[in-house]
Amino acid sequence: MAELPYYIFDPGQFKEFGYRFFEGDGFYYRYQLSKRFFWKNIYIPLGPVCQTEKGFDNFLEHIKKTRLAKVTIDLPMIYSKKLAEEVIKKLTKVGYKKADYFFQDEETLLLFKDKFKLDSQKMNSVNRGYKSVNIIIKDKLTSQEIEEIYKIYLGSGQRIGFVPKTKEVFLKLSENCLVALAYGKEINELEGYAFGFFAECGKTDFSNKDINKILSNMFTGTTDKGREHKIGHAVHYDLFKTAFEKYGVDIVDLRGASRTKNRSYIHFKHDFSDEFYNLPGSFKKNYL
Repeated sequence: MAELPYYIFDPGQFKEFGYRFFEGDGFYYRYQLSKRFFWKNIYIPLGPVCQTEKGFDNFLEHIKKTRLAKVTIDLPMIYSKKLAEEVIKKLTKVGYKKADYFFQDEETLLLFKDKFKLDSQKMNSVNRGYKSVNIIIKDKLTSQEIEEIYKIYLGSGQRIGFVPKTKEVFLKLSENCLVALAYGKEINELEGYAFGFFAECGKTDFSNKDINKILSNMFTGTTDKGREHKIGHAVHYDLFKTAFEKYGVDIVDLRGASRTKNRSYIHFKHDFSDEFYNLPGSFKKNYL
């Protein structure tokens, strides 16, 4: 991380996440490029990342000078409405129009320390997981642990049907991570994990602190045995509890939620938080 919190940041913008990548003066972004005849369109998912306000201004100037027909920018979560309004104002001033998020969720679920308390029914789910696994929390991972996590991740991809990211994504995130690892009590093998990434932001709508620490819940997965043992609630509960109590985290971002898109994962996330917050918006501009 930079010495000061980034103006706009999302860990999903690291180049290791794939697609094309561009880095300029004080900013970088991942993007998808599509072409039709002589026209080029780009889509920037949950970006850009800008170190400062000047970096964002540089990004807008860079896009203006790039010969494109259409630009779509899905802004990431911004934890301050004042900052979000400032960013939106800059976009609309240069001709961008607000639109609905198409690929990305338009909301996220946030979890706060003072509201982190599960009811008895959900704690029963946590305790059920404890019966089968021992959970350890780590902020540094060995290469073997990353291999084991990635193996479970690939298995989840085959079961659910998503295109997996490369192992380099996990190596990059492990530079600043907090991870819950669940090992079976009968056979000491990894049955599941929850992978969080630390970031910082400036002032938010949720506290008076100048700098706030965020834990983004990036990836999670279980083996078939982990699913059988229903360890998901226990793994996430221990991760979030440790983040709040031992690492000074102010906000856990569950990364992604939508009450309109029928996402399968919404019910599990909702067990931990009912604090829905809108992302700033998707913005489009036609240059033709």
